Amino acid sequence: MNVDHRHERDIARELGSPAPYDPTWLNGQGRALDVDSSAVARLYGAAQDGCDVCREDLLEQLGRDPGQVAALALWACTHVMEVFNDLPMEMLERGDPAFRQLARAYSNSTFQHGFEVRELTDLHEVCQRLDRHALQPAAERALQVLIAEPADPVLFGSLTGAYTPGDEEDAQDYSLTRQFVGSEVVITLTPQVD
Repeated sequence: MNVDHRHERDIARELGSPAPYDPTWLNGQGRALDVDSSAVARLYGAAQDGCDVCREDLLEQLGRDPGQVAALALWACTHVMEVFNDLPMEMLERGDPAFRQLARAYSNSTFQHGFEVRELTDLHEVCQRLDRHALQPAAERALQVLIAEPADPVLFGSLTGAYTPGDEEDAQDYSLTRQFVGSEVVITLTPQVD
C-alpha cells in the first residue's frame, strides 16, 4: 500500500468551517504563539487517513508545545460549537482532565469575547499552567473530538437528554427527534397531542 504522508486534505470543505491553514483562522494570534498551522492540519489529515505512524509522530511533536495544543483545542471546540451551537457537558465534565480545562477556557472565552473572536491566548494561558505531560493527552482528545461523528455518545453524550419536556410552567409535552445532516445536527421538538 502506498501512503502519501503529506496528508493534505480540503479540511474547510470536509468540516464546512475554517481550517488551520486559513490565515483568518486564528485572527493573527497564531503567529504570536508560533503555531504551526500546517502541522495541525497534517495531524487531522493523518487521523482521517488512518495513518497511525504520522498521527503519533505529529501528536508527540505538537504535544510538547502549549501553543500547538491550545490551537488544536481551539479548533476542536470551535468545530463542536458550529455543529451543536454549544459545548456538550461531556466535553466539560468527562474525558481527559487537561482537555476539559481547555474546553472550559474556550467556553469562558466565548462568553466573554464572543464566538467570532476565537481567543487563542485564553487557551494558551491554560496550557502554560498544565503539567507538560498533560499536553499530549489533551491534544489527543482534541483530535478525537475533531474526527468524531456528531452522534458519538462518549464524546458528546446523548442529545436526547439535552431537553426535558413537560416542565412545570409548560403543561405541553414534546417529542424530540434528532437527525444528522452532513456535519450538522437537526433537533426537532414536536408538541405531543393527547
